[in-house]
Amino acid sequence: MARTKIAVIDDREDARKLVASVIDDAIANLEVSDEWAVIDSAPLSTMAGYRGWVTKEKIGILIIDERLGEVPDATGKTANYTGSDLVSVLRKQNKDMPIYGVTSYPDDTSLQEHFALFNEVVKRDDFTAKAAQYVDRFLRLYKNFLDSNEEELSELSKISRKIALGTATAAEKKKARAIQESLEIPLTTLALGSRKEWLDEYEKTIANFKKMQKDAKKFLKKK
Repeated sequence: MARTKIAVIDDREDARKLVASVIDDAIANLEVSDEWAVIDSAPLSTMAGYRGWVTKEKIGILIIDERLGEVPDATGKTANYTGSDLVSVLRKQNKDMPIYGVTSYPDDTSLQEHFALFNEVVKRDDFTAKAAQYVDRFLRLYKNFLDSNEEELSELSKISRKIALGTATAAEKKKARAIQESLEIPLTTLALGSRKEWLDEYEKTIANFKKMQKDAKKFLKKK
């Protein structure tokens, strides 16, 4: 089973590698390496690309720098958006996903204007000095994020079985799609060729989602 990831987005390779490194150490110290991993990435070429990237990489927590357009990427281009711009876009589909700002400039004007969109904004030096405590907090919030979606997940489960049996109404299919998009569950609900194919895909995806909940609860029992 693929591990859920904490992703670090920063245009400066040395800075993001450092943050990723201390997170990796914290994951090991918290003994959750079988459940969590960390990746780092330069800013994507467009903000629209993050939605598919978050799903593909199984991102559970995002850590974003504010000034993303200072250093060119491998193609020589710089991001034309800030961390605050990115969070504003991400929040349209990921309303409750844990998203943190880790920056050397916490008083940046744009960052302060969008402060409420982040779960927390942390000064980079403070984060690297207390990474274990911050990562512990991040994982607890992620567990709460999963728990808050349990009701919707339960409703999706009921509707999904109706879809698989061919008894779902148009309104129920629309509701399933809305929940799917809200939770960022990568199901092609109405596009699969057969009810059995859809049910197989549904069962696999829901099992992955429930495992994330189980892993989060398992982590808390260790505390």
